[in-house]
Amino acid sequence: MLASDYTDEQKELELQIPTLWKEIEALKSECVNTQKFLDVVNKYLYIEELTPSVLRTFISKIVIHQRDKKHSKTATQKIDIYFRYIGQFAVPNDYNNTYNEEYTTENAKRTA
Repeated sequence: MLASDYTDEQKELELQIPTLWKEIEALKSECVNTQKFLDVVNKYLYIEELTPSVLRTFISKIVIHQRDKKHSKTATQKIDIYFRYIGQFAVPNDYNNTYNEEYTTENAKRTA
């Protein structure tokens, strides 16, 4: 009984090997791409002017979605930025909240 359980477990684990190898290769590729991105970041660490060439170096594509409400100046609009080597980068929510509060405060000052 113990031997058959061991044999069954071994068969299950052997079936998982190809999937695990694929995951390892994907992670290796991700590490290489992350390193390439960091190399580009280090190259342009102290840029003085944001030029189209610099933007093309960092960004592979920008996707602009439709506004929630058409023809509204205050409606939100989702924009996805895809960076070279690392893909889409999601800004953490706590940063978004802080930025939105600062933006709202600054706009309130301008209109006052």
